[in-house]
Amino acid sequence: MSGLEDRLRDALRASAGMVDADKPRPFPEPRARAPRPALPGRAAAPRRGVPSRRWVVPVCAVLAVLVLAAGIVGVRKMMEPDRRLQKVPTMPRFYFASYLAGGGDPSRVEVRDSRTGRLLDAKPAPKGTNFLNLAAAGDGRTLYVLKRTRAVCATRVEKMSVSEAGAIVRSSEVVGSAVSGEPPGQGSLAVTPDGRGLAYSVVSCADPPVTRIASDARIAILDAVSGNRREWREPSAALADQLSWAGRGDRLFFVRSRYKGPEKTVQELRSLPMGGDGAPSAAAPPIRTLISPRAFEGVAAAADGRRVFVIEGSVLSISAESGETAGPGADTSSFSILELSADDGRVLRSIRRRSVSFAGDPVMKGDATGRYLATGFGLVDLGKPDAISRIRIGEDFYDLDW
Repeated sequence: MSGLEDRLRDALRASAGMVDADKPRPFPEPRARAPRPALPGRAAAPRRGVPSRRWVVPVCAVLAVLVLAAGIVGVRKMMEPDRRLQKVPTMPRFYFASYLAGGGDPSRVEVRDSRTGRLLDAKPAPKGTNFLNLAAAGDGRTLYVLKRTRAVCATRVEKMSVSEAGAIVRSSEVVGSAVSGEPPGQGSLAVTPDGRGLAYSVVSCADPPVTRIASDARIAILDAVSGNRREWREPSAALADQLSWAGRGDRLFFVRSRYKGPEKTVQELRSLPMGGDGAPSAAAPPIRTLISPRAFEGVAAAADGRRVFVIEGSVLSISAESGETAGPGADTSSFSILELSADDGRVLRSIRRRSVSFAGDPVMKGDATGRYLATGFGLVDLGKPDAISRIRIGEDFYDLDW
């Protein structure tokens, strides 16, 4: 056996020596199949070749592009919220107006439907008192009213609750709100959207108008839940009104009027930042200053606190139904609202609207969303160009809000 093994080993070595490692060797070719014999009376079937797959790569590339595009669209839809699910701000359902006592009728507060102007409810003031300034919370159903006692120099804040149908269902005095004095005019009461932070201004009610500006003018900030109140006095010969809270209640806008003489009054639009404990910090420099006869006739802070809307001047607005006429050259068909930067007073835009109402003294109040403004000239939708609807209140109203 050893001899046979030796011969086999020698033969394998000899065969291995004949192989050239650098010489290319072709792959084995498939054996061709013999053609199938043709049936009698029929031609032989042609031989099928190997199917071509040149289309595979282009098709795969197209599919990859489509998958990539679908992925990008899907990611964008996940990152961008569906606009159909976004809540579009709507106009407040109600607006409120106050009236002084007169002609044998008591002072009252009215609740009206903001879309139709229909009177939904009215609450008369107690005998010997007047309902004056109004401030509505962000829910549109909580209303605060400055109530002035005519026999004595005293003012209190009353809270009213309104039902879904617009009826005044509850009314009570806010604890800690009693203060000596009376509000200097419209815009002397403001409330934060959550209904807790109240701000109001008062002046002495015993002196003549010129003298009372120089004495005992104050701004008070009141917690409507706890009754805690902080108060500070305005500088000599100055008073504050046109109060308006920024959205989160961390900034209070107001107009300070300084009496400089019989024919000169200087008005400063200012803001008062609130500290972390709700206490006012140092007032910022004036945002905008006007000198009589120009004047601020309405102030409404934007929800973000970085902008503020104002009405300036004495723009007359008289409806065709009144039958009255304005002086020569007066524009009775439109009014302008300025949007200002709260930081430096720059005019960001001028919003002009046609007047559809004439409701006595100019006034302007914003809603909680910052999109709608209630004015004596009409209800303004800032989200739509030229959008304004008629407001139905008497010309003798004192204040309004929504």
